[in-house]
Amino acid sequence: MLRALFLSLLFLALQSHSVNAYPGFHTLLWDLHGHIARQVAADSGPSTILLADLAEKGVTTPVGRTIHDILRGNTTAIVDPSVTYTRPDAVIKAGLGGLDHPACGTDTCCIWSYIVPAMVDAFSENGGTRCSALARSAIRIGFHDAARSENRGLANIADLILSWHSEFSQYSPNPPSVADLIQVGAIVATVTCPGGPRIRAFVGRPNFPKKGPAPPEGLIPKPTADPKTIIAMMAAKTFTTTDLVALLGAHSVSRQFFTDLEFAGFPQDTTDGVFDTKFYAETDAPSAPVGVYRIASDVALAGDPMTSALWKNYSGSDAATQSRWTGAYASAYVRLSLLGVANLNGLTDCSGVLPQSKALP
Repeated sequence: MLRALFLSLLFLALQSHSVNAYPGFHTLLWDLHGHIARQVAADSGPSTILLADLAEKGVTTPVGRTIHDILRGNTTAIVDPSVTYTRPDAVIKAGLGGLDHPACGTDTCCIWSYIVPAMVDAFSENGGTRCSALARSAIRIGFHDAARSENRGLANIADLILSWHSEFSQYSPNPPSVADLIQVGAIVATVTCPGGPRIRAFVGRPNFPKKGPAPPEGLIPKPTADPKTIIAMMAAKTFTTTDLVALLGAHSVSRQFFTDLEFAGFPQDTTDGVFDTKFYAETDAPSAPVGVYRIASDVALAGDPMTSALWKNYSGSDAATQSRWTGAYASAYVRLSLLGVANLNGLTDCSGVLPQSKALP
């Protein structure tokens, strides 16, 4: 049964370039204008709407409290450098056989301390001074994992995620889900990019049920969509314009391949290997720098009255602007990574396994 599930997921990855992550996410995205609690999209500041069981039952665990406080904006979503993870003593003593040790199987974060280094290797480039094409794809699939045709170009990262699942599942009685591999992968890819924030990593998402309905197309804003449409789609998912503009900064490390085939492979700013704010300034400039392709919806949002002031807030190149943006991005991304997860109180915080963030060059 388990083998059939992941063969099915692999087929999806190869045929439609999509990996469906966890139950409920596709349903939540489907309801763009329905009963989802939402704030007025024009409100300043990040969303403070609670999700899932935190909204229904409140906080029942320490991890639930942490997530609650991030969603409410009461605490940062960036992991302090002092937060690290140490494997159980028995695992350390076992040396090369530590991953196979029972003590690792009973410690939720232990297996992730082996998975994350494999991710870092795949996501690093030029001796760690840039993040790789796979890192860009990992960040993108973190946003797109409930979509379908919008996922063109993600087959390679989908295959890699499934290979990690196959490799590491044999070592643990509680193997990592594909859903967690997608979201932890996106977080590791982000922090592997110089300038990227070290975002809180929660695990415990179940996989999308094999027999569940496929998500419909059209859930990801098109690159030609107007600001009003994009803002409404994001508001339906509990994001404010502040969250939206912060999240769009992921285009700092993106390249487009399908929006305009004449410029396939062009980046969205001049420093696509690092996670910085040049994307905002260069998108808002009178013309694009040589070698940069600006996505029409990004340009429209940069100049729209609803979002232009927010855009300019991240257009500086100083350390304060970088910190302001990465903090906002981290908070909004934690929210995005938890959409559709029913039991937030039941997740485990494995943030300590993440590598430390890297300074911009």
